[in-house]
Amino acid sequence: MNKPKIMTGWKRILSLQQRAQEMYLTGVFIHKPENIYYFTSVYPHEPSFVLVPTEGEPELVAARSVLEEAKRDSLIPVTAGDMDIARSAYERMVDKKMLRPPPNTFLKGMMRKVSESPIGIEVDYLSLFLFKYFQIRNHMNITHEINALREIKDSFEVQRIEEACSIADQAMEHLRQKIRVGVSEKELSGIFDARAKALGAEESKCRIKSGPGTALAFSRWMDQELENGPLLIDYGVRIKGYWSDITRMFYLGSQPDSSFLEHYNLVLQARQAALEKMHPGQSIYGPEEAIRELFRRKDLEQHMIYAAGHGIGLEVHEEPLLGSAPDATREEEEDKEASLLAQSGLGSSFMSLTREMEHHIEPAFARGHVVALEPGLYFQELGVRVEDVVHISDKPRVLSSLSTDPRDMVIPA
Repeated sequence: MNKPKIMTGWKRILSLQQRAQEMYLTGVFIHKPENIYYFTSVYPHEPSFVLVPTEGEPELVAARSVLEEAKRDSLIPVTAGDMDIARSAYERMVDKKMLRPPPNTFLKGMMRKVSESPIGIEVDYLSLFLFKYFQIRNHMNITHEINALREIKDSFEVQRIEEACSIADQAMEHLRQKIRVGVSEKELSGIFDARAKALGAEESKCRIKSGPGTALAFSRWMDQELENGPLLIDYGVRIKGYWSDITRMFYLGSQPDSSFLEHYNLVLQARQAALEKMHPGQSIYGPEEAIRELFRRKDLEQHMIYAAGHGIGLEVHEEPLLGSAPDATREEEEDKEASLLAQSGLGSSFMSLTREMEHHIEPAFARGHVVALEPGLYFQELGVRVEDVVHISDKPRVLSSLSTDPRDMVIPA
């Protein structure tokens, strides 16, 4: 196995163990497939989990149906689990000294509160069945800490995302040759998917909206046949676990009208204004503030109905969110919710130790962030959006390469 890859995997494990020690956890239980992949290089398709004790060796407990694949690819030791994931988790946690079984207690399939120190779990992902099974009141949500590790991409991850952008753009160039009046949105989406797979994509997405449907750019329905007019295509692929997410506008049949061009050029200006706010150390909230300020001057801010962007990596949408700074009212509501959870006895389950600090630390861009920047305007019968994948290095670097020049968007009928 690739030695640098193994070192990267163990570096991530050690970072998680260090954070777990700071939170006084006995260990961490990881069940979300993307997080399992992040720490082990194995993407499980059957119930599996990773145990990371605060002290000691981690292990991937893999379902028997994926055991051989896990042994081949895993960066950490692998143990066979069984279909009763809860019992399997309990037994392995006891073995790893993450749990201390109560004396003279027959469990009958239910776990008890047996750990003096809490265990870190992904409360945001855990199924209701497992959450009920984990009758350990003494646990803590570790999602924030794992997301914080995943936010900053290393060179291997950036390379994979860059490759995903390249293949997505190649598939889009191929699709462009097939665009014509009368072809259905769904058929074109299928053409993109087939080409992306032929180029090496593990998975792909291509959402096509035409004419007035561009106003519903986030709808998954694709049931229209193309007519002359605007065309919005939101596309991306997954390569070696990592996604790209890109949007381009086209205009079918003739030169775009002046109103469309005005809004499109404004979105391009917003994109540039946002990029200037994406250097290391600048506020995560800067891009949206810059975009809204530009739209506000044109009395169009109300037509920006979506955040400026989002992180991208093992998932299409992940941290950080490029949104607006939280206002005082929202912070008060979150504090009230946290208080109610604490009164119910679930507070420690849903809050990490860093939660109280989050209101007072403004998040900033750092080297290694990779985000999808997607300024857009949405009207009653028209949506205009441009989306690019951006890597934050010494300065923002756009990884998607397909032209956004208005002169390149026209597709003759």
